[in-house]
Amino acid sequence: MGTVVGIFVSLFRFTIGLLVTYTRDAYDFMRLNPTWIVAWILFSLVVALIIARLMRDEPDIKGAGIRNLESQLYGISDINWFSIFWRKLIGASLSIGSGLALGRGGPSVHLGAVIGKGINRFFKGNRSQENILISSGVSAGLSAAFNAPLSGVMFILEDVHHKFSGTLLLSAFTSSIVANFVALRIFGIEPAISLGTAIRFPVEQYLHLVILGSALAIVGRIYQEFLIHLPTLYSKLPFPSHYHALIPFSLVIQVGLYLPTMLGGGTDIIDIIDMNRLSTLLLIGIFLFRFIFSLISYSSELPGGIFFPVLCLGALMGAIYGNLALDHSSIDAIYYKNFIMYATGGLMTAVIKAPLTSIILIAEITGTESQLMPLSLVCLCTYVVANFLGSKSLYERLMENATKQLESKPNGEEVDVTLIVGADQFFDGLVYKDLDLPEHAQLVEIVRYKETFTPREDTVLQANDELIIQCDSGLVPSLRNYLLKHN
Repeated sequence: MGTVVGIFVSLFRFTIGLLVTYTRDAYDFMRLNPTWIVAWILFSLVVALIIARLMRDEPDIKGAGIRNLESQLYGISDINWFSIFWRKLIGASLSIGSGLALGRGGPSVHLGAVIGKGINRFFKGNRSQENILISSGVSAGLSAAFNAPLSGVMFILEDVHHKFSGTLLLSAFTSSIVANFVALRIFGIEPAISLGTAIRFPVEQYLHLVILGSALAIVGRIYQEFLIHLPTLYSKLPFPSHYHALIPFSLVIQVGLYLPTMLGGGTDIIDIIDMNRLSTLLLIGIFLFRFIFSLISYSSELPGGIFFPVLCLGALMGAIYGNLALDHSSIDAIYYKNFIMYATGGLMTAVIKAPLTSIILIAEITGTESQLMPLSLVCLCTYVVANFLGSKSLYERLMENATKQLESKPNGEEVDVTLIVGADQFFDGLVYKDLDLPEHAQLVEIVRYKETFTPREDTVLQANDELIIQCDSGLVPSLRNYLLKHN
């Protein structure tokens, strides 16, 4: 499993790198030979139409794909894995390779998930085995995308399943390690983002980290709101949704010609602000531009992820705060880079609401595990303030929107849906006889610690209980909406 995912995600990474290099070279050439701009516009139009055709024929390739794989794991929908696989591979490569503000993380995770489903189909496994293989593919995909094996495991446990399982942990961990080994053999051991040598942050200056984390939670919430609601503006356009790709493709040409360093997911920008201390006003300008550019790129539902654009915005936030801290406090200038690093993890936490994944991911992709304590503090503060603001995971909110749009009607096939009871949530402390699930849904089993039992009338649900709910597969969307609303 890990080997297969590692090979294809590495192929995806290599293709993106090659296309981005060719794209940058093309813009360099056109700045010296402007007569070729018309030809490039026509070429970009053809690429956009190819991607639009792929999205029209297979709508499940849109966006990062996290929502699609979660709908598979929750039993909400079924997919044609091979149709998604080859179209996602081509569509995401062209979208990201064109210089749009999209990342490779989401598509890599999605590719890993559909490969897992394909392997299960090949071996004719059951639904439980399919979920394990999809989950293992997710871990392997993220691992191979960023050379981050621990992040791959933590992502599937914390952000997708929201639970720890021995079988799930073992299979995901194995696939993640193997996929990372394959990627390392191809791309080497260099970290995905190079921030140089970071100095240990002094404990007496930790108040800065609390302030930074709180600010990131606010910015993350604002960014989320735009990501959730901007597609509504796209939907008002007088042409089909798969042609929305034309808008970011028309924008990226202007970016490539006049602001070439703004192209891509944002690694070039991180390198620039890491090596040079830019003015605060310039950093704010770059931040606002990248903020808008990433929103337009991602909200068009082009195949591409949000991880790298978020990391770039976080780094810019860290640089802005670093400038302000150096100008208005006694902190030494050698800690400027620390703010950049910590803010990447903080903003990631604010957007996906997965602090452990964010901490481990930043440590792995920057190769600076020695910064775990201050990084963790920033992510913790971000998470606490995000909870106070009522923020949810971006993927959870996208999932809610998607299930609301699905039609629910019984089809006679029973499936099991699982739910982990959250502490101090609606189900925590609820007596079984008072549980009012939607029609055709019934709580059949509860897993509490390592014990599985059938609930009685007087059974009281507790935090961290795993509820096994049996439901007609056609009514899973309405059940999932009910569960998300109350938990």
